[in-house]
Amino acid sequence: MTAQFMLLRESHCLGFEEGKTRTLQQWIDDQEVAVYNENNDKLMQIISLKNRLIPGPLDIKSSQLFYNALYDLDNFKWQIQHSGLLDNLKVNPSIMDRAVKNDVALLDLALLWIEHVLSNPNGLDKHGTKR
Repeated sequence: MTAQFMLLRESHCLGFEEGKTRTLQQWIDDQEVAVYNENNDKLMQIISLKNRLIPGPLDIKSSQLFYNALYDLDNFKWQIQHSGLLDNLKVNPSIMDRAVKNDVALLDLALLWIEHVLSNPNGLDKHGTKR
C-alpha cells in the first residue's frame, strides 16, 4: 500500500492565508494526522482480511457487530467490560486497562477483536457471543 498526498486549495481552508510554508511531514505533525493514518491502515488490513476470508458483504448481524466495535466505542467498552465479549480472545490485562481508559487503545483492541473474529468465525455465534 502506498500513500499519495495532494495539495488542494479550497475556499473554506484558511491555512493558505497564514503565509507559512511547510513540508508534508511538518503538516502531518502539525495537524496530528499520523494517528488517524495509522488507524486507517489497520482498518484497511482488516478489510483486506475480510475480503479474502469472506468475499462479498457481511451478514446484517456481523455488520452491526463490527460497526459497533469501530464506531460506537462506548457500547464496545461496555460489551467488553460486562458481557464477556473478549472471553475467547486472550488479552493482556494491561492492554485491557489501557483500552478502558483511552479511546485510541480501545479502537486498537476493537480492531484486534474484529481480526480475531474474522480469523476464527466458529469461535463466536452470530451475536458475537461465545458458543
